[in-house]
Amino acid sequence: MQISGHGKVDHLAKLLLGVQDSESSGVRQAAVSTQVRKDEVQISAQAKELQRIRELANQPDPERAEHVERIKRALDSGTYDVSGRAVGDALIKQVLTDAIL
Repeated sequence: MQISGHGKVDHLAKLLLGVQDSESSGVRQAAVSTQVRKDEVQISAQAKELQRIRELANQPDPERAEHVERIKRALDSGTYDVSGRAVGDALIKQVLTDAIL
């Protein structure tokens, strides 16, 4: 197969390679220069809110850290006692919360 340099394939190759005909190059370059735009990104309000919530969730919670530390100390000393009723209530609450969400 031989490409003669004429037709649609040649035209496409010239466009892709940036080669332009001498007689129409001035017109094409003028059109290209007026079409130059800058990229722009817009973040929706919902995305901004999600980002804010994520940042809040990643912040350390000193009260929770203290609570976890108390439980660790109680477990290490063997004095940690859990009410069966409290565990059951927490399980039911979690299941209901998961069902709603």
